Amino acid sequence: MVHLGKIKELCEKKNVTMKQAAVDLGMTEQSLHKIIKANSTKIDTLLAISQYFNVDTSYFFDNYNPALKNGFYIDKKELDGLIKKVLAYSIHGFGMVKLEWDDKDKKFNSYFDVLKKQYSPDASDLSYISSLLESEISITDNTTPKDVARVLMSKDEFDFTSTYYYGIRKMEVQEELQKLLSFLDKHNIPITDSIKKDIKELKDRVKYYESKSIIGNNKI
Repeated sequence: MVHLGKIKELCEKKNVTMKQAAVDLGMTEQSLHKIIKANSTKIDTLLAISQYFNVDTSYFFDNYNPALKNGFYIDKKELDGLIKKVLAYSIHGFGMVKLEWDDKDKKFNSYFDVLKKQYSPDASDLSYISSLLESEISITDNTTPKDVARVLMSKDEFDFTSTYYYGIRKMEVQEELQKLLSFLDKHNIPITDSIKKDIKELKDRVKYYESKSIIGNNKI
């Protein structure tokens, strides 16, 4: 678990105010307080904060041991690739639940699980993604989060993650539908027009997710 409240301690050790630290980091004091309160920030921001206070990024995580000196360096290409993967998978509805460093192959092994809500990048995120791609992302009023995911993933990755996400969603809605029907049957509840409408909506969602959960149906 991350502990960004340690930023306050570091400010005291460095003998700087929160306001001065924020200015030096290129953000407002309000933004720095928001990061601490939310206990969450982007990878590049955490790297900048670590560099500013001259501490390793592991300082902000559980099980930090200053006596341990072993570490590793990762090149920018590998890190950017990981960030792009996390962003793309988040847009598809997957959150990273585990990250391991493979010392033999010198690469990250990342593990994802389905989120309850898909991530939608905002304007600042799009600017950051453009810097990763070293190419400006052009958007219109019709641009969707999935359009952004397309530029971050290969065709096969896009198709697989979309298919898997919608497959999980289909099973969840099927389970919800089954619970509703079982409840109605168990309690002998008459099916009113309102209930019919709810059942139809669930069945329509199942059909929609089913159409999306077929490999090849999610075009890039």
